[in-house]
Amino acid sequence: MIPTKSSQTHTLVIGLGSNLPSPKGTPISTLVAVRPLLEKTICQWLTDSLKGPTTIEPNFEGIRWRWSPLFETDPIGGPKGQPQYINAVVIVDGPKLELLKPTKQAAIKLLEKFLDLEKQFGRDRTSCAISWGPRSLDIDMLAWGALHLKEENLTLPHPRLIERSFVLIPLAAALDTYDKQPRRIAPQENWQE
Repeated sequence: MIPTKSSQTHTLVIGLGSNLPSPKGTPISTLVAVRPLLEKTICQWLTDSLKGPTTIEPNFEGIRWRWSPLFETDPIGGPKGQPQYINAVVIVDGPKLELLKPTKQAAIKLLEKFLDLEKQFGRDRTSCAISWGPRSLDIDMLAWGALHLKEENLTLPHPRLIERSFVLIPLAAALDTYDKQPRRIAPQENWQE
């Protein structure tokens, strides 16, 4: 299935990373454990934003999740000697997400929910004075459709999105799901021998 222009304007892209143990264990265990919670959080945020029912399942109809595999990557910046990161990207789209126009207010509400999830996994942003230092969990909103935003705690699209292989490689892997489905290029009668 090829993404339509309409769905691209509402597509949400999120990056995840971890290189320290969390209450759930290793960085890999952390990302595995956060996945269903992240899906549930996004569903709840979407439902609240659309003023819908208060309980929903993470796989509720109308939302598509395209998860990258987990990748081990070198730390960029920050202190020397920190452990390797485990990174992933998820692309969220679908008809339900198309009902919510990307706005500053909705993006900030989702960011707040991501920060709460990070806290559940042992991250304390207030005590970390080291830029790009090690962390038990990092959840970054990378892009939401065509929304451009520059706030103190959130810039969309993410300002270093295209500079980071630890984002680009998982993003390409998540996007690869489009290539797994055959696409019709032209009607058969247009082929010439």
